[in-house]
Amino acid sequence: MNEWRPDWNRRLARPPFKQRRFRNDLMERVENKLRVAEEKRDRKAWITAALTVTPILLLAAGGGIWFAQVEPSLPVPVQGVQDAGGESGEAFRSSFKRRAGGDFEWWNSAENAAKQDSDRTIVTFVKALMQRELGVLGGPTPDIWNNPEVKQPLERYDVSSPWVYEVYVDTTIPVEEKNKETTIYRLRLLLRDSVPLTYQEMIDVHVRSDNHKIGHIEQVETDEAGMSLEAYARENQGKEVLLKEEPALDLKITGSLRPNASMIYPIRVRYGGAERTFDDWDNVDNESYYPQVSMLQTGDGEEEVLAVILTRGYGTGVYESTVKLLRRDLTVVSAADPVLVASSKLTSTVTAEEGKRTFQYTLGGETRTFEYNEDDAGLWLDQPGLGSIIRYFFEGNTLYASVPVQVSPAEFPVTIRLKYKYDGAVFVVEDATFEDDLH
Repeated sequence: MNEWRPDWNRRLARPPFKQRRFRNDLMERVENKLRVAEEKRDRKAWITAALTVTPILLLAAGGGIWFAQVEPSLPVPVQGVQDAGGESGEAFRSSFKRRAGGDFEWWNSAENAAKQDSDRTIVTFVKALMQRELGVLGGPTPDIWNNPEVKQPLERYDVSSPWVYEVYVDTTIPVEEKNKETTIYRLRLLLRDSVPLTYQEMIDVHVRSDNHKIGHIEQVETDEAGMSLEAYARENQGKEVLLKEEPALDLKITGSLRPNASMIYPIRVRYGGAERTFDDWDNVDNESYYPQVSMLQTGDGEEEVLAVILTRGYGTGVYESTVKLLRRDLTVVSAADPVLVASSKLTSTVTAEEGKRTFQYTLGGETRTFEYNEDDAGLWLDQPGLGSIIRYFFEGNTLYASVPVQVSPAEFPVTIRLKYKYDGAVFVVEDATFEDDLH
């Protein structure tokens, strides 16, 4: 086992621990992985059916076609993969075909063992990647790095999860973006997680021409279908999205699909005769999580307040929503932060002895106790984890928020339910109680 590294303490302090929250990009990535798994299952079923039926139909129609002479549609030659590394001074051209690749057995084949120059570096790199022998955290590593710092972006692949089980030479950077000093390979990684979950990512690997060692590695963002977000953004930048329309309230909420193709902002509200753009409002680009609205009572004879619940992130073990409160003229009404209120009202003790870990929480005179075996989780929190999940909701004309209490990365034994009321100026928490199930 590797010795404890100083920066691990810093990483453990990141979301969702120590009452901090996951960033929106992390939440979106988790959800993308979930969607990819389902889409890949569907694609695999169609591909399998097509490969089975097509040869039979061709044989029936053509009286027996010699398939060995049919050139496969994939892979095709990779264009623009070249460097100046040849001994004769001529430009090196990669022998990989576009979308060539496969599992470890494919990369470890005799054909790939005969690769030369930068191609040989890529073969060695991929085999080390699949075997988790990159040496980022110590241990054996091949002599393919121009300097040790180059492999730092690969740290997440050098541990038990996620596991890279297939790699493909997806494409290359356009020729005009290349130079004679580097060959850039864009690799598509197919990964499995411990859930189990399958998904894909892309990385650019820059191989130097002078020594055929890797000089730079860059992660390439992809959407759930595999298109780079940069390309997806060019097709969708500035697209207006209808988020909510309620004719009875004379209400229409719209927003702009931004270049990252995951968040919609700014958001525009047209309510009655007023219209306003809120630059600091955002919502995820998923119709299932578009805004919810309700009219909240503020008191006898007083004007109702429009409440808009926005979803800023969601995924496995994370969910963040926020509430925006508006008067008829679209001026903003404030509301108490549910995490701060829950933290101030909750008291807790944690004991660990004889292989057991016991958490005791007290809220408003009520105490809840939860006991676990020490090995039920690889990491336990010493303090209540609040904020990984924040969920606002309506019951009638009343606003509520639920904040689950986190004891480990995957365990939320109890939830704090907060009820809001209007005090004449802002919305405050009237009551905070335990509830067993997430709303």
